[in-house]
Amino acid sequence: MKMNLSRFFIILAFAKAFTSCTPTHKVEEEIANIQVDVDLVTFHKEFANANAADLPRLKKEFPLFFPPRVPDSLWILKLTGKDTIHNALENAVKNADFNYQEMEREMEDVMRHVIYYFPEFDATPVVTVLSDVNYRQKVIPTSSQLIISIDTYLGKDHELYVGINKYQRENLNREQLPADVALAYARLFVTPSMERALLDNMIYHGKLHYVQELFAPKATGDQLFYYSPEKYAFTVENESQMWRYFIDNELLYDTDSKLLSRFILPAPFSKFYLEVDQQTPGGVGRYIGYRMVKSFMENNEVDLQTMIDLNAEEIFKRSKYKPLQ
Repeated sequence: MKMNLSRFFIILAFAKAFTSCTPTHKVEEEIANIQVDVDLVTFHKEFANANAADLPRLKKEFPLFFPPRVPDSLWILKLTGKDTIHNALENAVKNADFNYQEMEREMEDVMRHVIYYFPEFDATPVVTVLSDVNYRQKVIPTSSQLIISIDTYLGKDHELYVGINKYQRENLNREQLPADVALAYARLFVTPSMERALLDNMIYHGKLHYVQELFAPKATGDQLFYYSPEKYAFTVENESQMWRYFIDNELLYDTDSKLLSRFILPAPFSKFYLEVDQQTPGGVGRYIGYRMVKSFMENNEVDLQTMIDLNAEEIFKRSKYKPLQ
């Protein structure tokens, strides 16, 4: 018996070692070895510590943040502490006590993943700004820098976010940043669909979220899809019922533009016109599109760029997609 137990534990240890060395694990090891050194420039701090006399220097060093159409008088109001809204934003970000070293490491990790899948990509500096809580453009990647609106990551319950719809506040958390950056970069590589059918839009967004997950593999499902944890769980648990609704109502090839607001675009909830609507997140079609794309990649030996270039119909037919039961 002791002999058999010993052999059992040896076999178990070997099995664990074998299964831990999965292709995904190997890929992550390769990605970890990619050298990326990103500078994080806290422009919002530099602006907060400047005075009116520093304005010419700031405009020269950071021209992108000083549009010619904005008169100097408005910047001087901010620099001299006479803009009460700007003051509130500066104080809120200061009190948030962000760990900028950790933020820099996270941005390096996302860029490292982008480089692995798209070697032509060049890492850029990261610059933090105040955007008057522009939650619709939290992250803006350019060829020369990655701009982060730092005042959109204060936490969903922050007092400055009162007045913003609850479903839009859900992702105004610091933990959301890597997923936001990953999606912003995914948009650079996935060409938008010009087709009007619901399926085409589902697959387009499915491609985006699939690439986003590759760029930020540590992000949780609710962070990837901008759902609350509860509504994400509901979506996963009810995937088969939602899929059946699309099939029974013959919606996949329907080109009615209203379907985008019902099942694709951000919203408080999706519109099945059923009693359960309030339990759903907006844009459940994006999640199902992602599941189709993921199934396609699992069932076809193709590279990432090939998948991105394929049309929605081809991906759907070859995906062998089956909703989770």
